[in-house]
Amino acid sequence: MSTADWQPVIALANRTLLTPALFSALAHSGEIDRLPQDVREYLRFIHDRNWERNVRLRAQLAEAVAALNRHGIAPLLLKGAVLLFLSPADRVPARMTSDLDLSVDAAEEAGAEQCLRELGYRPLAGARGMVRPQDAGVLELRRTQGAKFGLSTFVERDRLRAKIPSPQARALHWIIHDLLKEGDFWRGRIDLRHLHDLAQMAESDDVDWTSLRAAMPDQSSRNALDAQLLALHDLFGVRIPSEHTQRLMVRLQHWRRIFTARHPVMGAPVRLAGNLAWGARRFSQAADLAQRGSVDLARRMGRTLLESDGQSKL
Repeated sequence: MSTADWQPVIALANRTLLTPALFSALAHSGEIDRLPQDVREYLRFIHDRNWERNVRLRAQLAEAVAALNRHGIAPLLLKGAVLLFLSPADRVPARMTSDLDLSVDAAEEAGAEQCLRELGYRPLAGARGMVRPQDAGVLELRRTQGAKFGLSTFVERDRLRAKIPSPQARALHWIIHDLLKEGDFWRGRIDLRHLHDLAQMAESDDVDWTSLRAAMPDQSSRNALDAQLLALHDLFGVRIPSEHTQRLMVRLQHWRRIFTARHPVMGAPVRLAGNLAWGARRFSQAADLAQRGSVDLARRMGRTLLESDGQSKL
């Protein structure tokens, strides 16, 4: 391991926001001391800075949940906020989290916004979310859409009450968000950080992939789920039902995603074809997008072709 070429490994981890998770995995396996000193020190530095940030994010989350609880609101936590809330006091998640996502019912939305304003939060100019100058991250307050997130459970930690989506609902959210909403299924991209999130969830929670597949609304979404499960199995060794890997279309889609990630130059025509397919699909929704203005529509089309929004994607 000391003779390995760590530069591309670290570059990939940095690009996909998995550097702290890489350090944690190596430390947990007992391999961290076998790394070259400069590599080990760099990974430890990024891990420790992320640990400090997550401690601040967890305190920020606890303050917001406590304030909402005092107003009779138990928010639904999403994405990284779930891990921060559920983790024991002496353990801080290694996941790099950019913001805190909370959701409340429509009837509670105005009261929740006022509650956060009383804590000093103000709307973030030009983007979604609310901010304070002293905080480590943006707090984004959403309106709960029950069918989108499915069942949730009330959880109490340190006298704080919040709703946590079921593992099924959290997995469904990540898959729909990445593969369908952002078009990764058509564009042939892989969000490695979210795939790692799914792998960790599959390891710690009982996710029924077959039931999740049955909940998908159409064949395209079921194809997307199967492609993501095949990537989970291939890249992280997650055990999945064999019927999800047998269809030719799914295996070809998985090959396309892996090929373009490993060979970005040779895979450029394949990636461009996928971007055009996704662009055509988005253009079919142009009536809705055009309401936001021609400049916004042109910007979205250019971003689709040039992939400028794929910060943690391969």
